[in-house]
Amino acid sequence: MTIPGIYLVDKAGRRSLLLIGAAGMLICEFLVAIIGVTISTENLAGQKVLIAFVCIYIAFFASTWGPIAWVVTGEIFPLNIRAKAMSMSTASNWLWNFGIGYATPYLVNSGAGNANLGVKVFFIWGGTCVGCFLFTFFLIPETKGLSLEQIDILYQNTNAIRSVSYRRQLIAEDVRPAAPDAVAPMPKEKVDQVHHKEHVTIWERVRTGYMRDPRSLSHRHPCGLELNYIDQHNLGERNSAF
Repeated sequence: MTIPGIYLVDKAGRRSLLLIGAAGMLICEFLVAIIGVTISTENLAGQKVLIAFVCIYIAFFASTWGPIAWVVTGEIFPLNIRAKAMSMSTASNWLWNFGIGYATPYLVNSGAGNANLGVKVFFIWGGTCVGCFLFTFFLIPETKGLSLEQIDILYQNTNAIRSVSYRRQLIAEDVRPAAPDAVAPMPKEKVDQVHHKEHVTIWERVRTGYMRDPRSLSHRHPCGLELNYIDQHNLGERNSAF
């Protein structure tokens, strides 16, 4: 069931799928809890309905929160702390999985030392899904189609509720962060001046006999241009002067 989520994550968007998934899960959880406390254990049709809604819940989770939560956690952190933050996210995920898996038998089972909640435990799970819906609605922005740098800009300049329209603006205007260490390109006049100076200096070295093989001369200038200052045409003209 994760395949629909993988396909739709860049079609419908992260925020939309998380909201749909949370809404679907909380409805299923509360229906299981309500139906479970109102029917008897001999009601086979009711038991089948409970199983059906549990399966629907799993489908909602596997196609939305299961895969997409990892996508969101991989995008929300700034670049300078992303690796460490993702490590903490993964560790906390498995820690909570362990805690819930360890506590559930004590919550559900009857007898001494147990909470004897039975099917009522789905009220708790439904409440957590309500929290997921509210958390997504107020705190998770839409980042579909944005680069990691644009996501940083989005988090700095808008909130989750307004993120959909702001995301469209970022894409339409192709907003990119300015590189702090960017070097301005050298003006053409400066490049020509440096080229002429280097050309004359090197030719003087060749003319005076300091450099004997000008055909192998190749020089990479710091401005990023690879220049062969003595080409065959100019070399022929110069040779005629010797």
